[in-house]
Amino acid sequence: MVTDPAAIERVLVNEAERFSIGPAQREFFEGAEDDAVTTATGDRWKRLRRALHPAFAPGRIDAYSDGMAATTARIVDEWEDGATIDLAVAARILTVDVLADALLGVDVRGEEDVVTDAADAIVDRANFRRPGHLLPDWVPTPTERRFRRRFDRLEAFVESVLTQGAPGRRADAMDDGDDHDDVLSTLRAARERGALSAAEVRGNLTALLLAGHEGPSTAFTMAWYLLSEHPDVLDGLQDEYAAVVDGDRPAGDDHGDLVLTRRVVAETLRLYPPTTAVNRQTTEPVTLGGYDLPEGTQLMLPQWVLHRDGRFWDEPERFDPDRWADATADRPEYAYFPFSGGPRQCPGNEFARRALVLALATTVGRVELDVALEGELSFTPSIQLRPAVDVGAAVRRR
Repeated sequence: MVTDPAAIERVLVNEAERFSIGPAQREFFEGAEDDAVTTATGDRWKRLRRALHPAFAPGRIDAYSDGMAATTARIVDEWEDGATIDLAVAARILTVDVLADALLGVDVRGEEDVVTDAADAIVDRANFRRPGHLLPDWVPTPTERRFRRRFDRLEAFVESVLTQGAPGRRADAMDDGDDHDDVLSTLRAARERGALSAAEVRGNLTALLLAGHEGPSTAFTMAWYLLSEHPDVLDGLQDEYAAVVDGDRPAGDDHGDLVLTRRVVAETLRLYPPTTAVNRQTTEPVTLGGYDLPEGTQLMLPQWVLHRDGRFWDEPERFDPDRWADATADRPEYAYFPFSGGPRQCPGNEFARRALVLALATTVGRVELDVALEGELSFTPSIQLRPAVDVGAAVRRR
């Protein structure tokens, strides 16, 4: 376990070529993301990363922003005043819909469970405490059978979208030319150039749907949990919304002016990062932190530990968005890395941050959520951070 930010920066950034993704990451996603950038290594990873990069360039994220807020507004407007919702479930529906619009150019209302069920199967498969966790994947345990069944359904859904004229695909998202409307169009163009195979287009769309909704949905849920615990911060967000937003929801270009909202998102990601740790493996002998590590040594780089380390954070367990007001804080860069870092940083990390800020602001402008946990806060011991208790929220329309 590596908890020195300078050593983490060496592993993720400065000497990234000496470290590869760990075997656990490949095993958890085997049969699900075999053709995706998330599990690829070497020259294949570089090729996939280059093909994906244009879809998440700053200009493209700006283009997605209005859709992020519009999708959020549509979903939140369906929450009934006075009702109590399962916030974790509602957040997953929201993030799947935002992703489906930006990635695929489709409206998936009523079909979100195609994605969420597959993600549940992967989380169950990666649960370190489940019976049968150490058995080979070819053993037909109930967990493995459920994983295969749900993932096959997701693959069939993605394949249907890839088919020209698939139901739900917007006509304005079918263009394979240079003016890409969504991630699928970017990947299709890469396929036309010969940069990607058909399997790689399908595999990366599937991986983005799975990974892209899980972390943001947990962060959205935990942000509202923290705001319920800190009504003064919620008051500040409501005041900021009133001062910044001109209309019934934020516009994409409001993002830069939503200063407190961005700080709340940053602080939420500090306390509740999308994953608890990044895994790497040495590809050659390395000396790290004074230890001689042979080739094949597995390393854990734990965000959860660094993000709550008193060496770098005053009162680290305290929710304090104002700690992000000082851009010159004397803190190592890799004391905070919610989406990993370096060349293998999550390609959609800026997309996720932008979506979280606009979704939170849009929600704050429409409702107040009184969050209550069904028991003590705890999390599933798996590859993704996910509450292990029910998170209810009473809706009050503003």
